[in-house]
Amino acid sequence: MASLIKMKRRINSIASTKKITKAMELIATTKLKKYKDLMFANRLYETEISQMMRFLNAAPKTENLEKFYQEGPSDKDLYVVINSNLGLCGSYNYDLYKFVLNNVQKDDAILLPLGSKGEKYYGDEGYNVELDYNDLNQAIDYARINKFARFLTDNFLSGKYRNVYVIYTKFVNSLTFVPTLVKVLPIVNEDAAIAPFSYAPLLDSPIESIFLEALPLYVNSFFLSKIVESLVSEQALRRNSMENANDNAEELIENLTREYNKERQNSITGEISDVISASLR
Repeated sequence: MASLIKMKRRINSIASTKKITKAMELIATTKLKKYKDLMFANRLYETEISQMMRFLNAAPKTENLEKFYQEGPSDKDLYVVINSNLGLCGSYNYDLYKFVLNNVQKDDAILLPLGSKGEKYYGDEGYNVELDYNDLNQAIDYARINKFARFLTDNFLSGKYRNVYVIYTKFVNSLTFVPTLVKVLPIVNEDAAIAPFSYAPLLDSPIESIFLEALPLYVNSFFLSKIVESLVSEQALRRNSMENANDNAEELIENLTREYNKERQNSITGEISDVISASLR
């Protein structure tokens, strides 16, 4: 009887845990749809801005613009690493940790982690860590993202960083997520023919003034897109993890229920046998 009580308590405990993981799965699914819609909505804008920058890159550079295409005088590269603020998202943070350890040299790197999960880990691993915008990816705040983009651009132009990179999780599909490193500054001088316009833009201002107006839009759009894509990957992994937890809980409950019923039947059979044996004495 004692074993039956323990088994019943375990079944109830797993069932209670399943209710929590099911609720978390529903929350992750809702957030995933929200961030996916934002990612797809922003993608067209980002594509157009990137296309414009390629067109401007192909134009002759003035002396005032050369600094945007050259490495800074510093011996340190800045890596913005987009981790998560919460756990229970499968291998999301672990994959980023492993990617950073394999691809970023400690001696010539400064890490600026977004998300509280990266803050302590990279510091413990011996990296030089800055925490100016550690909570930037807690919510999509356009004003703060714009301020962050200006912060990085100003520090790069002042010579504090040699290069500025972003490490984020690329969303391939609902089951595939790839840690990816992309250079932000200096600007990579890509050929405009990579994504040609249907019709060449008509410019009524000097290239330099248009470039200086377009650059903040480009950098803002870039960081927004990478933060949103990372959030999509995080929520998709969290939903998958909670779905797997629900399936495991369901399987455990079925197996334990089967064992419980078997033990209960044996117990009843034993009691009947005792009653029959007693009546025959």
